[in-house]
Amino acid sequence: HIEELLEAKKIFERNRTPVRIRALGILLYHLGLSLRNCSMVLSSFTAVSHESVRLWYHKSYQLFSVEKRYREIIAVDETKIKSNGRQHLLWAAIDINTWEVLGVWITQGRCSLEAYSFLKQVLTTCENDPKILVDGGPWYKPALNRLHADWEHVTFGLRNPIEQWFGILKHRIQLFYKRWPYNATRDTAQEWLESFTALYHLKG
Repeated sequence: HIEELLEAKKIFERNRTPVRIRALGILLYHLGLSLRNCSMVLSSFTAVSHESVRLWYHKSYQLFSVEKRYREIIAVDETKIKSNGRQHLLWAAIDINTWEVLGVWITQGRCSLEAYSFLKQVLTTCENDPKILVDGGPWYKPALNRLHADWEHVTFGLRNPIEQWFGILKHRIQLFYKRWPYNATRDTAQEWLESFTALYHLKG
């Protein structure tokens, strides 16, 4: 499926590395192999560097795009993550009915301005004005009121899908030990997150 999408979307220019090999490298890395181990596996077919695998993965965000549609309830949350020893905040929003991740964003801090910017972008994926579920973070209320959004403070229950998605993401990140992702800047970390999210949507 990944191979078919890579070809259909013309994500890579044609060269000596077959699209099937690239698709396999992307999948192996997504499932937890290190870049070097991916390179070793793929070298059974053709010479591939670990840097090539990294670059392929960082273009995988193009494999999936969120469609604008009617959405009933969206859960929003943020969690702390580390990239090369530095702590960042990861914001995410999920449609609780479809488990579709509507947005991911990495920042250095959290305040109402950042919450507003993220929520405004998430709402562009909606044809309607869905109910938004948030936790008790004080940065949400000013942002949601500014957006005139229908929202509710919910700690458990309906917000479980986003907590579970964070668990899936953190399980993958833990495989990097203290270097997530490889030689990351904030921009490349954002690329990695968007690619991970795109491939998550292709799981079915």
